[in-house]
Amino acid sequence: MDSAELKRRMEPTHLSTEEMKDAVVERAQTIENPPEPEPDADPRSNRKYPFNFEFKDGNGKVWKGKFVSEVPDIRTRTMIGSLQAQLANNVPTDALEPGVRRLNLILSHLTFSLVERPKWAEDLGALFDPQLLNAIYEEVAAHEAIFLGFDAAPAAG
Repeated sequence: MDSAELKRRMEPTHLSTEEMKDAVVERAQTIENPPEPEPDADPRSNRKYPFNFEFKDGNGKVWKGKFVSEVPDIRTRTMIGSLQAQLANNVPTDALEPGVRRLNLILSHLTFSLVERPKWAEDLGALFDPQLLNAIYEEVAAHEAIFLGFDAAPAAG
């Protein structure tokens, strides 16, 4: 096997996060979702959170658009984990370079948690700047932390 063939086999070009997401979602649709909680005054306290995003990359290009993030339930979190494993070609996470592990985590999480996104963000895996992807993820993660109460002070007692 020559190096070109080895490189072709190692690149997961056959993987499309949207196609994989659809397959995982289809398998999980047989289970009913829990009811939505009552809306709160802080929009980040709601399960769905719309946010306007703006990011200036190293070349000076400004990426902006409206996103809607939805906090994943437990079932969806397992699907996120499945997608993350598929993105790694089922290679054990310890065998992956830390940057690749983080990108797989972010890409799989955003694939499920972003229920609305601008056209430029339809295929997150086709973007080139990991910092752009990370900036979107930080906004989503902050929303989830507030929704789940991780930002609150510990209870006295």
